Amino acid sequence: MTTLKQVEAQLRRIGYSAGLWGRAEVRELVKILMPDEIIAGCVNGRYENGFAMLCVTNHRLLLIDRKPMFLSLEDIRFDMITEMDFRVQLLDNILSIQTPNRKLRFNSWNQHRLRKVMEYTQQRVMEVRQHYIQQQFQSSSQPQTAPLMGGLLMQGASTQIAQQLPLNPYTRVPILMRRRRYPKFY
Repeated sequence: MTTLKQVEAQLRRIGYSAGLWGRAEVRELVKILMPDEIIAGCVNGRYENGFAMLCVTNHRLLLIDRKPMFLSLEDIRFDMITEMDFRVQLLDNILSIQTPNRKLRFNSWNQHRLRKVMEYTQQRVMEVRQHYIQQQFQSSSQPQTAPLMGGLLMQGASTQIAQQLPLNPYTRVPILMRRRRYPKFY
């Protein structure tokens, strides 16, 4: 179990200070982190339901919104992310994350931290995809036995189809990343 001191030490290591606004989210982060999970980036900001903290770890992307008598947690795994958009505007920076089920739009004033969260997420998404591609390549090059399906052994052409199925259906979806900068008016 992760303690508050361990989480605060990880947050200090990345240069994040919760202050008064993000203290409830940090306490909630203690409850949801796995023991081997390492925090790579955090940023405070807004999403459609109000103020929240976006936290990226080595396993997942977390959106934590803690208010009195209200808690909203979103756990987005890296293999579920299909598209990321990052926009920089005068006073607002927007990170949009698209999954097959949902689109999350997160606004923050801290462009530097939001960009770090986006870059780390992009890196982890590509590592996860590369791992699945290598795993599929290795499994297709080695002779395999026919898998059991419904207690029956699959034979012939259906065996080849079963071997081509990906482990995760979302890994074949390409990730689209866009960075938009609006022109500066001098």
